[in-house]
Amino acid sequence: MKIKAWILSIGLVSSVIAGLGFVKYSQVMAAIAFGESFPEPSASVQSTIVQVSQYRPISKVVGQLQSPKHLVVSNEYAGPITYVGFAPGDYVQAGEVLIEQDVALEKAELSAAQSRLRLAQVTLSRRVSLLKQNRASQGEVDEAEANVAVAQAEVSRLATIISRKTITAPFAGQVGLEQYQTGQLLAANTSLTTLVGQGDKIWVDFSIPQTQIQIATGDTVMIHSAVANSQPISAKVMAREASVNANSRQLRYRAELDNTSNTLSHNQMVTVHVPGPAKQVVLVPVSAITRNHFGEFVYQLQKDAQQNWRAKPIKVELGPRQGEQQIVLSGLTGGEFIAAQGAFKLSEGLLVYTEQANSSTVTAGSL
Repeated sequence: MKIKAWILSIGLVSSVIAGLGFVKYSQVMAAIAFGESFPEPSASVQSTIVQVSQYRPISKVVGQLQSPKHLVVSNEYAGPITYVGFAPGDYVQAGEVLIEQDVALEKAELSAAQSRLRLAQVTLSRRVSLLKQNRASQGEVDEAEANVAVAQAEVSRLATIISRKTITAPFAGQVGLEQYQTGQLLAANTSLTTLVGQGDKIWVDFSIPQTQIQIATGDTVMIHSAVANSQPISAKVMAREASVNANSRQLRYRAELDNTSNTLSHNQMVTVHVPGPAKQVVLVPVSAITRNHFGEFVYQLQKDAQQNWRAKPIKVELGPRQGEQQIVLSGLTGGEFIAAQGAFKLSEGLLVYTEQANSSTVTAGSL
């Protein structure tokens, strides 16, 4: 009896399990059938063909404008000011007196030196006459000649000091904003003012790292300045430093540009655009680039066995951006059919509906 009860129990349990399994199987098959009734996931994008184009890289560096004529005017000797010939910011002519210092003491010393010179000359003349009469020695004549030379040197020295205490402009230009007063005492070697010459040309000095683009004398660079009406100005490279700077490892250049309008000023900072050699590069729309933690990708569109477009990610290395175009350094060679606008919606193997970027016609996956 116990065996029959066990057999009956096992049969009942098996029947229940089989029934439940059949029900679950039916539910799964129904879900599969329901899922198959939906269309395959897809995305619509604009597409384009990868282009190859000429590209000339531009390096942007900071430059400093230099006037061909500029200097700091200084006095050589100490002394009070007796005359100021310029106002702050004045334009002065070459040879125009800027500052005169008091030379009363030097003039007095010069007068005394001139008297000593006349005495030395008279003494020399007398001894030469006595030498002819054999009443003086040649040594006495030589001594008199030396005294004349010393006196002449002293007169020249004092005359030079007097001359140098009158400070004039070595060339025409504009002085700085310094202001001086009559009676003001100047120490020796005081920087009095800056003098910047005016002309139709101005220089720009800039440096380029030794590992970047190198240019030659005669090449053209473009100068961008905030005060030049935002219009770039061309400049021709006129010289370069003989060696690379040991500290910065940069090579210094000088270019000349037009400044007829006088809108550019000495020591002004500008941006110098240095063009490199032209080369072939691959260009894709910026919208074609997608990014994740593995890097940058574009999606190439390829047909499957059913002639449907499928998305295939291609890892790329990017260069500089050119407006709405992105330079691709590696990963593409040109001519590939890729997704552009809407590429962010794609994933590997996804069915894609394409629309040419220059067309309003949407093409099905079976294009």
